[in-house]
Amino acid sequence: MNIYIYAPVDARYKNCVEVLKMKPEEATKMIYKVDKARTAYHKRYAKYVPGDLDSKQIMIDSSMLGVKGTAEVLAEIVQRRFGL
Repeated sequence: MNIYIYAPVDARYKNCVEVLKMKPEEATKMIYKVDKARTAYHKRYAKYVPGDLDSKQIMIDSSMLGVKGTAEVLAEIVQRRFGL
């Protein structure tokens, strides 16, 4: 299964500052750096960019349900798909 978990930049920023207790300028730099590294990794090894719709079966915005809720939904999908 090809699953892409994402969140809008503002939700990631809020998480970095409020949950991870990062300084605002640190959060902005880290988000940019991680996005750049993730894109480079995918281009090199998977041969597509992270948000490429043609390479995904499931895309989910983790800011809607939070980390735990997103994990629960995805676990249910995987269990159903593989009959677990």
